[in-house]
Amino acid sequence: MLSALNVDVAVVGAGPAGATTARELAVAGVRVALLEREPLPRYKSCAGGIPLRTIRLLSFDLGPVIEDLVSGICVSHEGRAAFTRWSRGPFAAMVMRDRFDALLAERAEEAGALLLTNATVRALERDRDGFTLSAGRHRVRARYVVGADGANSFVARTTGLGTGLRETAALEAEIRAPAWQLERWRSVLNVDFGYRPWGYGWVFPKAERLSVGLVLPPGGGRDLRPALRRYLYNLGLENADIERVVGHKLRLRRGREPIAGAGVALVGDAAGLVDEFTEEGIYYAIASGRLAARAIIRALGSGVVSLLAYQRAVDREIQPELRAARAIAEMFYGTLRNFPWLMLGLGEHVGYFWNAFFRVQQGASGYDDELRRAWWIRPLVPLVLHAARNG
Repeated sequence: MLSALNVDVAVVGAGPAGATTARELAVAGVRVALLEREPLPRYKSCAGGIPLRTIRLLSFDLGPVIEDLVSGICVSHEGRAAFTRWSRGPFAAMVMRDRFDALLAERAEEAGALLLTNATVRALERDRDGFTLSAGRHRVRARYVVGADGANSFVARTTGLGTGLRETAALEAEIRAPAWQLERWRSVLNVDFGYRPWGYGWVFPKAERLSVGLVLPPGGGRDLRPALRRYLYNLGLENADIERVVGHKLRLRRGREPIAGAGVALVGDAAGLVDEFTEEGIYYAIASGRLAARAIIRALGSGVVSLLAYQRAVDREIQPELRAARAIAEMFYGTLRNFPWLMLGLGEHVGYFWNAFFRVQQGASGYDDELRRAWWIRPLVPLVLHAARNG
């Protein structure tokens, strides 16, 4: 039987961006429906590393879903020449995304959001009064729509937003590793460099498994599986029990690509809000969800249809950080590609680089702050970005 619902806002996708948007709106008394295509909890392909600065954006405890706290990074190059840098205290929490996302959706529901699962949005129609969404057995009327449905966003495609976003690819394996391997990576993660033209492999420790994966640049998708096999061999995990191997796309916003319009906004991965240095997006997902909720609350109060105020807020509060992360990535991976042992030597013996990274992840600083602090690097940023645009 078809159910008909009328709300102020329909949020499509119950990941970190969508659940955060819905919770912030519900706390403010806004009628909001949170639509998720699968039952919760559900598997999500993601390394599951949550920077400490992300946790500080949330007003509730993540303790029940944290599987490890990480304080160290073991850096390697094609599985060799490893060294480890330690931060003063943890800089990231490790989670499984099924439990993490379910917790965020539960908090949104507790705040008053209407959570609808098994609700795949198949149609999105606009009229002068708002939108009608057809999602399984649900027909939802809403004044505003938020696309939080990931890099393959249906909302983006239907509304014409997100055009011009760059794309890259990642592949992840969930591994039931032997006990000695779990202990080896307790409280420390691995990043492995040496991929062409850029990219890295990772090991993220969880309570009962290891999340192992690779991210490569656009066009590198066909190289992911053989590269992952080599990486697993280098780690001594070639015979480990692999539960699943899943690939996913990442979208990258670099400038002023449209992510908002009349009554609609994209958040998180759907908006391409991913850091090009680490390819991390959960922090920006939650930050953008908060910004979208604030813009919608103001729009509801004033009767404004356009959500361009949200896009301006992203350009002001998030995009400078993404731009700085991109500049760092261009310099880091460019130097690593051409002078790998020089870059690894600097990383091992010059503490500034990793201390800056730890400060960012812990929330004591930002990528843009670190570029300003590194006065000898700052003048190179415009040149690096110009070369990347024209290269």
